[in-house]
Amino acid sequence: MNTMRRSRTAAEHGLRRSPDEHTHLRWVGLFQALRAYEEALAANRFAVGDRLTRVRAVAADLVGEDAHALDGLSAATPAEAVDQALADALWRSLGVRPALAAS
Repeated sequence: MNTMRRSRTAAEHGLRRSPDEHTHLRWVGLFQALRAYEEALAANRFAVGDRLTRVRAVAADLVGEDAHALDGLSAATPAEAVDQALADALWRSLGVRPALAAS
C-alpha cells in the first residue's frame, strides 16, 4: 500500500536536494514516519493518530513556517487529504509549485 504517493514524491525530491547529511537524515526520518503511518492505516487503526502525530512532527522540522498547514490533520482526516496537505507543504518548502510538480 502506497497511500502517501504525493508526499513520497515530494520527499524523494527533497532527499535528492539534501545539502548535507543532517538534512538527508531528516528526509529519511520522514520516509520512516510515512511508512509507519501507512502500516497503521492498513493494519492498526488505533495507532493512526500517534503515527500521524509523528509524521506531522518530522514534516514540521522540514517545512518550517509552513508547518501550520498540517495543524488540522487528525486521525479522522482521510488519508488522501493528509497526503495532499503534506505534499503541498513539502513542495512549497522546496520552492516548487505543487501544480507544476503534479504534471
